[in-house]
Amino acid sequence: MKKVQTKTCDVAVIGGGPGGLPAAIRAARMGKKTILVERNSFLGGTAASGLGILGYLDRQGRKALGGIAQELIDRLTGYGGAIGHYPCPVHNSITPISPDWFKIVAVEMCREAGVEVLFNSELLDATIENGRVVCAEVYGKCTRTLIEAKVYIDGTGDGDLAYMAGARYMSGQDGTGIMQPCTLMFTVTNYNLEKFLDFAEQSPENFGIKEDYAKGYDPTFFRASRGHCFIGMDELIKKAKAKGDFHVPRNQFIHITTPADGMLAINTSRIIEIDASDPYQLSKGLEEGYLQVRELMAFMNKYLPGFEQAQLAGISPTLGVRETRHFVGVKRLTHETMYAPETKREAVAQSAYNIDIHSGVKDHIDLTPVAEPFGIPYGCLVPESLNGLLLSGRTISVDTQVFASARVMGPCIAVGEAAGTAAAMSVDKGIELRDVDVDALRATLRENGNLF
Repeated sequence: MKKVQTKTCDVAVIGGGPGGLPAAIRAARMGKKTILVERNSFLGGTAASGLGILGYLDRQGRKALGGIAQELIDRLTGYGGAIGHYPCPVHNSITPISPDWFKIVAVEMCREAGVEVLFNSELLDATIENGRVVCAEVYGKCTRTLIEAKVYIDGTGDGDLAYMAGARYMSGQDGTGIMQPCTLMFTVTNYNLEKFLDFAEQSPENFGIKEDYAKGYDPTFFRASRGHCFIGMDELIKKAKAKGDFHVPRNQFIHITTPADGMLAINTSRIIEIDASDPYQLSKGLEEGYLQVRELMAFMNKYLPGFEQAQLAGISPTLGVRETRHFVGVKRLTHETMYAPETKREAVAQSAYNIDIHSGVKDHIDLTPVAEPFGIPYGCLVPESLNGLLLSGRTISVDTQVFASARVMGPCIAVGEAAGTAAAMSVDKGIELRDVDVDALRATLRENGNLF
């Protein structure tokens, strides 16, 4: 017999990844009864994959994120789960984190704030009355839970709640619908990084970033930077492809350092031409991801100096999804309006990462440096025709170029805190989310340490 329960709250956050977690923490800290629903048995989403966080520093090395985003790193650092923010000529900055310590810190902060976390619960449906979301139905362990909240925040990444509520959206990139590829992150041990960098130094053709903006992205930099993301080995990959030993649609090898000595995160798998919001395509993508991990381990052992004895340490519990649905908000931030005065006046978060588009059909990356951080207006979080719902994380209303910057974890965390703050203010005032005073929202975010 299926059990049915009803829970009432002020704020319900669906999805506990970078967009949802900070939203729930902030709303609860502002005194709102908050429920956070997560489909997995851990919080963090992509932050629990081993991937370092991008976006903490701008291209000049200045801090671009504060608030809960910085608090997460401070907490992690206290446990040895983070080692700070490191400037990078290509990525602007990289902040390595421990995925397992992130899971612990996420629960710690939720409990301290008073967030009720509901793990292993999948969103089933949304009820709409007079254009307002009034109920979200979730399911887990033979129990249907009807969540009745005053405000809902969609932190699912794919916008599942907004989709079920009937919000208007587009899939993939503007004009083509092509989606950036997915990645299955994994970690390795038992490698010799110095031997690897010696080889890279002796064969500069294996450095794949040769554009002017990448000046200084060389072995000297990698040796000096405890936190770095290496991209290269182009010629070795070509050699492996020619011999039939490399079938991953990727032209470069990518590793990222972690807080743990002797462990690297590998961001080289590439699953193209799938829509990860479709369960059947998502499943095929995971199958492909696991097989690519197998092939990449064999490639590293056979071709990469320093990785001859490398061993597989762990595989991310979820597929890393870069892009699916884009929802239409009351405002849409575009490449042309990134630095407009109105954008600056209405910003509730900012992105300091570059415009980074991974080809969804080929093997390359198109990267355009972002010299100055740009603001993300509050209207990008508000669906155009729905009440009672805010968008968070990578579901916000932006064009392809802006998305390619704002999709990474750092900006998503900042957007999440803005969403949680706005939700609490809406409940306090008894007003619609679209009527929240943006100046008051910005002032509250700044009081809590956010930078924009």
